[in-house]
Amino acid sequence: MIIPSHYKGREQSFIKHELLKSYIERLFMIIGQREKRICFIDCFAGPWQEGSNDLSDTSIAISLNIMQKCCAGLKKLGRNVQFRALYIEKEKIPFNKLRSYLENEIGNDIDAYAFQGEFYDLREDILKWCGEKDFAFFFIDPKGWKKSIEIPTLRPLLKRSNSEYLINFMFDFLLRAHSQSSYEDQMKQIFGKVPDTAGMIPNQKETYLLKLYIENLKSIQPVTRERPRSAYVKVLDPLKDRTKYDLVYLTRHPMGIVVFMEESEKLDFIQKVVREQTKQDYRINKTGQLEFNFAQTDIKKDGDKVDLQEVKNYWMNKLSYTQVQFGIEEFADMLEETRWYIIDFQKAFNDLLSEGKVKNLSTTRKRPVHAIHFKDNYGKGEFLIKVKK
Repeated sequence: MIIPSHYKGREQSFIKHELLKSYIERLFMIIGQREKRICFIDCFAGPWQEGSNDLSDTSIAISLNIMQKCCAGLKKLGRNVQFRALYIEKEKIPFNKLRSYLENEIGNDIDAYAFQGEFYDLREDILKWCGEKDFAFFFIDPKGWKKSIEIPTLRPLLKRSNSEYLINFMFDFLLRAHSQSSYEDQMKQIFGKVPDTAGMIPNQKETYLLKLYIENLKSIQPVTRERPRSAYVKVLDPLKDRTKYDLVYLTRHPMGIVVFMEESEKLDFIQKVVREQTKQDYRINKTGQLEFNFAQTDIKKDGDKVDLQEVKNYWMNKLSYTQVQFGIEEFADMLEETRWYIIDFQKAFNDLLSEGKVKNLSTTRKRPVHAIHFKDNYGKGEFLIKVKK
């Protein structure tokens, strides 16, 4: 993989856009099987710092291209779905560029609109534009965090039914700000209280802060039969081994969590390649010495995220000596609880099969990769059992 030249210096944006591109395509194709209209709302559209003249490296062009692709794909399946898009931008120059792009580039299949103004002030207008019943996906990716990701700010959107959200949780900044007394009021609006991370190492702080924020987000969601669910993916600094920001996903559907984590798994490898390439370019620019191109095959695709023994222990605690069916809902619970990838669960279960500790009662075939087909039987999955300790 070669990072497009217009993403140089904005490698984290490339990672973010790759996730947006891959996830919303799968999401819209799934949602389009049951909805007549789909709304996409980019609450902080820009364009900002775009590197290409055609805006191809912005969430604007990416989302419109995906919607056009999904619209065509759904028509082939006999589904005539109306796609609507709304882009919010407060600054005059970017807004004029946005409006010009929508007027000149948009196809006939997508109803695209742009509002100029502060997201905070336009929340009621956004909700009126969405209506009450259509499915809506809110992409909340601000340059800052004030009046953007705080719970009181997002409350009106979070209370809307039939909606999903992807929110940029700016961890790098919040890590520095959350313990400063001058930010206490703002931290209460984000986390519900002033976080206490004294004595925690960086990874523990990130997990703790994200958990607080996600719990706060979920608490605002209206009470229905389907409980709020969430997952997130880390976007790392291109050169330093630390998180730049986390993309927090909020849904009510188990399949949404499964698909999001499947795409996050693919993104994990892409991010490793991008960071290796960025670090190599940095070294070459600094020393002036050329290097052999690194081999992508040398980068691990999986297996280094979590200790496999830990996953095996988790499985043994989940299973019982009475058969239990593991389908989409059960896997979504496991993914949300652990943030491990599906491949981690599959590999660990395969090991346990080889050790004679578990059985998949729904099949007699050996499955070296997919030990469990949890999407089988209309999403209800397969029957698993523990046979010895």
